[in-house]
Amino acid sequence: MNVKRKQAIELLGQAVDNIDNIKVKTDIKSLGELSEAFINTSDKADRKKLADDYKKRHSELQAFLDNNPELVNAEVERALLAAALGGEYAEEEVRVDARGRRTVKRKVRKVAPNPSAALSYLQNKDKENWSPNPQADPELEDTTEIEEDIYGKKN
Repeated sequence: MNVKRKQAIELLGQAVDNIDNIKVKTDIKSLGELSEAFINTSDKADRKKLADDYKKRHSELQAFLDNNPELVNAEVERALLAAALGGEYAEEEVRVDARGRRTVKRKVRKVAPNPSAALSYLQNKDKENWSPNPQADPELEDTTEIEEDIYGKKN
């Protein structure tokens, strides 16, 4: 058996044996690691602690985000619109075989439009027409003719 293959199998075996001992990583250095930690953490208090620790370590990023809220809003709006409209995205799967050859397999995935995202987008962008609690102006009808018939003309 190939030495590298044997080492890989041993590492995988050790990982499977230790799967119950996996803990959430707390020394987070990148946003990717932060999002992975969020996915693996279900407790809100732990998530808040992770975010607070990340903010403390990366105060320059926090200051940039605080000074540019329009940038954050634009990115969130773009993501919401993309979810509302659906579409296609490319997914890549990279595999390395036993000989060390790397192959990349690309798949095009189709995502259906999300009506909830569309409604949320419209409710925030066009509040006048898409508000969940519409505030209609009361229409007052002119009733002077009816009043004259009932009460007679006013002098």
